[in-house]
Amino acid sequence: MPGVRMRFDRKHLNHIREMVSQGTGATVGRDSRHKKFVKAGVVFAAFLICLLAVTPALAAGTPAGYELLYLLSPKTAQRFKPVQKTAVDQGIEVSVVSAYVHEDTAQALISVRDTTSDRLDDTIDLYDSYDFKTGFDSIGTCDQVDYDAQTKTALFLVTMSSMNSKDLITGEKITFTLQTLLSGKEEALGVPVQVDWSMIPETVETETADPYEETVLIPGETMLAPYEGFYVTGIGYVEGKLHVQLYTPGRNKYDDHAFLYLQDENGERAEGDLLYRGGYSASDANDECRADYIDYAFGVPQSELEKYTLFGDFYCAKTRVDGYWSITFPLENEPE
Repeated sequence: MPGVRMRFDRKHLNHIREMVSQGTGATVGRDSRHKKFVKAGVVFAAFLICLLAVTPALAAGTPAGYELLYLLSPKTAQRFKPVQKTAVDQGIEVSVVSAYVHEDTAQALISVRDTTSDRLDDTIDLYDSYDFKTGFDSIGTCDQVDYDAQTKTALFLVTMSSMNSKDLITGEKITFTLQTLLSGKEEALGVPVQVDWSMIPETVETETADPYEETVLIPGETMLAPYEGFYVTGIGYVEGKLHVQLYTPGRNKYDDHAFLYLQDENGERAEGDLLYRGGYSASDANDECRADYIDYAFGVPQSELEKYTLFGDFYCAKTRVDGYWSITFPLENEPE
């Protein structure tokens, strides 16, 4: 996982240009023809000198100031990033319990605790919203290892290592950030979905699922609701396969998802292919909504459908907490 993972807007660029100009007398811009003989290395050096001069103020200020510095030099950003072992937002506290380095691998125990209510439980999920910031290119994982119901505290093990074996990470600092927590997760397995196979239409309307180039059913009206928050919105044969379209409006917010399968009276299962419609990066709200429709395609001839019953495994969450938690802690050698 690279050390740099930031967005940088025009406002921040203009701010940097002003600081460089004040500190060096140089003009930095896209159109600086009167400076065209100044070598890029000289300008960059001046840029660094000016930026380092204001580093303490940036690092101790807003997150935007830190992100600005991090774009240029992750190592410098981490050097000036103050140690902050606890962060609280939305009444939820994130803290580092311990951290150490063993050879080329760093590990840390991170606690997540609800200080005001009971929004968290043992199903807590960080929803892939966590990130590591380091002064070196690194890869890492974060896994839940414990939950204490009495203190309402979840414990996570962070494990990471440098992508360059020559990096010395002892004495370095790691910044761990988190933005979303899911909890109250439920699962309902083997739920029968009552479908009258004789009512399958002879023809159906289809479209191409961009960018996967699969032929899928056009999203339709609700036909069945096999489980709360899950809706069957289309059934029909497409290119010789049975398509069952499932609409899951909570997939983006609560990570709601399901797996449908056919099963005969002997317990033999027929699995289907999951055909998706893009992701959540679309700028158009209608296109983004279409990503909540998934076709399950089964290679079972219509003449044999009466042998099968449709079942579903459904997974959902009830609680979501959004915020911003950022903690920074040093890495020391493993205690002997």
